[in-house]
Amino acid sequence: MPLGVMVILAAYTLRGADWGAASSLVPTVLALAVTVGLHLWLRNAVTSTFAGTAVYVALLALVF
Repeated sequence: MPLGVMVILAAYTLRGADWGAASSLVPTVLALAVTVGLHLWLRNAVTSTFAGTAVYVALLALVF
């Protein structure tokens, strides 16, 4: 079930991304990379989901 939740969250985030604007693309891609990397490294869905969300929100706050 955790994998299903992560796929739904990723699909929702990627669906709303503006692929033409770098200011929207960079935070999305970096947060996705952090989430996938942490999940592959730690095998902990909760940690990787929260860390990816934190990175995404922090990058959005810095970009805008």
